[in-house]
Amino acid sequence: MSGGSGPSELDSSRPPRRISFEIEGVGEWEILVPQTVYPPREDTLMLARALMSIRRSSGLAVEIGCGSGAISILLASLGWRVETCDVNPMAVAAARGNAETAGLSDAILISEGGVGEPGWNLPKDTDLLVWNLPYLDPVDEGEKLDPIEDASMLDITGGWSDLLLEEIHDSNISDDCLIVMLQRTDPPSQSKSDSWLKAGWACRTLQSLRIGEERLEAICYWKPAGGAGPIVLEECESTMDEAKKLDASSWGRVLSLNQATGRGRRNTKWETFEGSLACTWIIPFSDTEVLYPGLLQTSIGSALSSALGCNCKWPNDLVDEHGIKLGGVLIESSTSESAVRIGVGINRDSTLVDGTEVSGWLEHSSEIGLMDVFVLVDATIASLFESHPNSPRMAESELLEISWKGLANYLSRGVFIESDVGSCRVVGLGVDGRLELEASGEVSTTDDVGSLDWAIPSD
Repeated sequence: MSGGSGPSELDSSRPPRRISFEIEGVGEWEILVPQTVYPPREDTLMLARALMSIRRSSGLAVEIGCGSGAISILLASLGWRVETCDVNPMAVAAARGNAETAGLSDAILISEGGVGEPGWNLPKDTDLLVWNLPYLDPVDEGEKLDPIEDASMLDITGGWSDLLLEEIHDSNISDDCLIVMLQRTDPPSQSKSDSWLKAGWACRTLQSLRIGEERLEAICYWKPAGGAGPIVLEECESTMDEAKKLDASSWGRVLSLNQATGRGRRNTKWETFEGSLACTWIIPFSDTEVLYPGLLQTSIGSALSSALGCNCKWPNDLVDEHGIKLGGVLIESSTSESAVRIGVGINRDSTLVDGTEVSGWLEHSSEIGLMDVFVLVDATIASLFESHPNSPRMAESELLEISWKGLANYLSRGVFIESDVGSCRVVGLGVDGRLELEASGEVSTTDDVGSLDWAIPSD
């Protein structure tokens, strides 16, 4: 129940073959691959490299859709106790034989079954869950595959990953469990990360690979703060100030249902209306110390705009399709502190503030409530910066790519900019978050938000 190769890869008339599966620095194994069993391929090697980047190598690892058992053998060789499964009985037999040949049969428990199968459940003490998701699109009516081929290769309507999410919700597995799935992201498969973010799971790409016209990614998922929720206050003056009281050595959040004196950039007042989001995250310097504050702002703004389905106006204003502000991000820290505070304010409703129109999330998502927005924002910020004990950190280059993607998306709407020197064009974004502008053939950089006027052409 793994991978996404075409039917020719699983030709039932083909005799079993032996394939060398080698991971540098770990070992080389001869893998027997019988008929209708998914063989180790390029995507298998990419998933293996992703698992090698995980900082932990002990505890219980569960692999779904083990195929020939190559990944389970790697995990056991790294020191994990492994429980693995497949709906294909021939794969189960092959994996058992390959584990025995590798001398790892005592470290790998192999059974028949999988997500959605009667009687199959995730062990509650699972520390790592791995799945090379089937990612071919469901077949059209009238087409027919062998049942084993169908289970091995095809995604399902709604996505196997969503079915797994339901299984996890009902299984009570450990809140610090790390999940690694190989997914097709271009063109998008049925299994997407969006559902996991909305359910409160942070995610981070570990490895990516383009094979022909398809882009595959090994993505890890985890519960922010080990599953611990935010501190929720009925009311406060400012969540930024309340966050100063938290332990600066660990990930923490303060959410207030009523905020009296919120503030924005340059100490401007941020008015929080009933039902709107006012929350501050405290992130230890150890998670952000090598990053420029400007890059923190641009990457958060861009990531949130993508998650919420709005736009990000440089550096960190969340705006709707008309350029009307609906939220923003504020970064604060000082030399006397050992953490960065990230304040996020997002309006629920459209209204007027001192005669200026502001937008709200209900304009775009009428069915989403305050805690739904918090869960999504929390998972998005954790995806960027939280230091999970098993997951590698996101690189500066990745944050810059996220920042530029959000900016480019806004500019693609035909947005034009006026500065002190006249009309200008955005040509880049620095690692410090500064905007690179071209005007009259001259390129300059700026971090002065007040010197720029952004305008969207009227429809």
